[in-house]
Amino acid sequence: TIDSTAPIGKWQVYLDAKTGERVAKEQVLRFGSGTVEFHVPRRHPLGERATFPALDLDVNVDGKAQSTNAAGQLSWQGIAAVNVSSAVTGPLIDVSSVSGAPFAVNFVLADDGTSVLESIEDEVAEAQLATFIHARIVKDYVRNINPNLAWLDTQLPVRVNIEDDCNAFSDGNSINFFLSSGQCANTALLADVVYHEFGHSMHSNSIIEGVGAFDGAFSEGLSDYLAATITGDPAMGVGFFKDESPLRHIDPLDKEHVWPDDVAEIHFTGIIFAGAMWDLRKIFVEKFGQELGVEMADRYYYGAVQRASNIPATYVEILLEDDDDGNLSNGTPNICDINSVFGAHGLRLVNIESGNLSVVGPEMDGYQVELKVLDLVPQCPGDSVSSATINWQLRDDNTPTDPVAMTQSGELYTGVIPRAAEGDVVRYRLTVEFADGSKKTYPENLGDPYYEFYIGEVVELFCTDFENDPFANGWTHALAAGSGEGADDWSWGAPNAPRASFDPQAAYSGNSVVGNDLGGELRNGSYQSSITNYLLSPTIEIGDYSDVRLQYRRWLNVEDGFFDKATIYSNNQPVWTNFNSDNDSQSTIHHTDREWRFHDVSLIGTPVAQQIQIMFELKTDQGLELGGWNIDDFCIVANQNSVCGDSRLYGPEECDEGGANSDTEPNACRTSCLAPSCGDGVVDSGETCDDGNTEDGDRCSNSCLLPGGSENTGDCGCTVGAYRPWTKGNSLLLLLAFMGFWAVRRRRRQQ
Repeated sequence: TIDSTAPIGKWQVYLDAKTGERVAKEQVLRFGSGTVEFHVPRRHPLGERATFPALDLDVNVDGKAQSTNAAGQLSWQGIAAVNVSSAVTGPLIDVSSVSGAPFAVNFVLADDGTSVLESIEDEVAEAQLATFIHARIVKDYVRNINPNLAWLDTQLPVRVNIEDDCNAFSDGNSINFFLSSGQCANTALLADVVYHEFGHSMHSNSIIEGVGAFDGAFSEGLSDYLAATITGDPAMGVGFFKDESPLRHIDPLDKEHVWPDDVAEIHFTGIIFAGAMWDLRKIFVEKFGQELGVEMADRYYYGAVQRASNIPATYVEILLEDDDDGNLSNGTPNICDINSVFGAHGLRLVNIESGNLSVVGPEMDGYQVELKVLDLVPQCPGDSVSSATINWQLRDDNTPTDPVAMTQSGELYTGVIPRAAEGDVVRYRLTVEFADGSKKTYPENLGDPYYEFYIGEVVELFCTDFENDPFANGWTHALAAGSGEGADDWSWGAPNAPRASFDPQAAYSGNSVVGNDLGGELRNGSYQSSITNYLLSPTIEIGDYSDVRLQYRRWLNVEDGFFDKATIYSNNQPVWTNFNSDNDSQSTIHHTDREWRFHDVSLIGTPVAQQIQIMFELKTDQGLELGGWNIDDFCIVANQNSVCGDSRLYGPEECDEGGANSDTEPNACRTSCLAPSCGDGVVDSGETCDDGNTEDGDRCSNSCLLPGGSENTGDCGCTVGAYRPWTKGNSLLLLLAFMGFWAVRRRRRQQ
């Protein structure tokens, strides 16, 4: 006879009399057992209700603490009925109510009995019971997909009955739900919403660092798919508006949500990925049966959750999950199905080779664009090009133009953009339609969706391809705000960043570039949060040219300009910055170059004393970090006809009085061939002061008038007309000598 304490018991153990080996054991003590269940809405309050075992629920049994097991069962010594008290918490789920009374109940549980807890008439109490059940359902579902996700073994905080309505949220760990209102149900009572919010937390805790990244629209889509695959219903959020209509539908009739056409508010954008995954799930179920088809779709989906950084990046991750030999170049077992589904949603990755126009001569009758489509899979039905089109416009003119149909010759498609005027910048994009009806548009960058080229003969004033160390030749970089090791991450060398940053794997020309965090050992290729850093060129002499331009190759990845800003300055004046969708937390139009892009930036009006300095700045917030700047083939050029002071007006010149041009005489044409204006540092007619800027609060107003409209033209307390090479931050003065002598030569850059 053996007594035990863990578990409690008294055992009769039978031994073989000859060998001493144990042959049997029998529990002498007698135990009671029972089950605790919750009766809650299966999906929403207006629909079917169901009874679910309360798994791993903390209770007190006759004053002793224990938890139900993985079947919702309790056990106790003896077979008499016991008194049980319970809240709604356990080692894996902890539910708390922000408003109203926390759920607490006492009940009697008989041996071999079942106690069903419910609170149909009490929204606050039922919200607590329902989220305990549905949070555990989704947790167990994800555990089946990835049993090694350690986060699933931690206690999930669930906050319900928040005093607001028509919403719910995840903070990356806890999930949170609002009270009902006249319009919306209590979101804790909506199983789909519980699964969806858990999806956000799962996403945050599943990303493989340095490979994947968190993107709002992607997270919305993957969370919708998670809810749909659990319920088996693509109608997401049924009951949200207190009826049978869904909040969203990821498989609407007669429509596919397509990238980038349907990029909008992040929940709407997310349907693009959710819809693609649901369509793939349907195909897999049809081919492999319900159980295996769903298991495959969920596994492929989770690969994207771990490794993708945004919605377009999911296609490659799905292929990687489908791959069976470690070689994507020879296809994958289900590549035709994946191509068909992701192509229909605009997500299929099809690379192109295109004639890379940059600077073209003004005498040309038209500008030929070439296109070759790569990565087609001949064995897949419909995987061929049916047409290609060029849409184009002038950068400074939004007048609609006629699309140009491209003609095919073998694998090459060509089209000719009509002639434009000298000094114009032509912007264009390419649309490829495939035999299955899907389309792709290039460039694949919603933040800057057009290629561009400049028309005119240019003179090189300063050029470098960064094959020699720029920091030994007058370039500098520094951290202007923020702190931390590596916060000033500007470096020079060969690109070597991981794919999550979407940075280049090679220079545009030669071997080296300059940029933010080029990757390599101990670097992840992404910039840091809450910093401002910059790269500053040497001072560059530009002579008497009025049409001066920065022309370079760019590979930039930066969050929407509402959050992170990539800005180019010329002599402290901003001349370009990344797109800002200005939509608060819904600002998700990130600048995502997928190739080296030619970028022309006009510097008209920024030279001072016939000199310029260029600065590339990166300013980030505390959130998403991408790859930042990558810069190659940097050139400052001028249109050869734009000589200010030759008494001949050209292009951007507003005036030219030859030798009478002056930066000190009132009312004179300036030496930049711009008309006199407020902010140019000279007091002209109609001005009572001019301090060299158009800012208020410095004793000279933004209309160049003294306070109160005084006509006093004496000293206004300003410094005017003086050139200051570069000022940054708290009067940090960086004086950089012009390094070396660059021969001025005429060139035409065209490919």
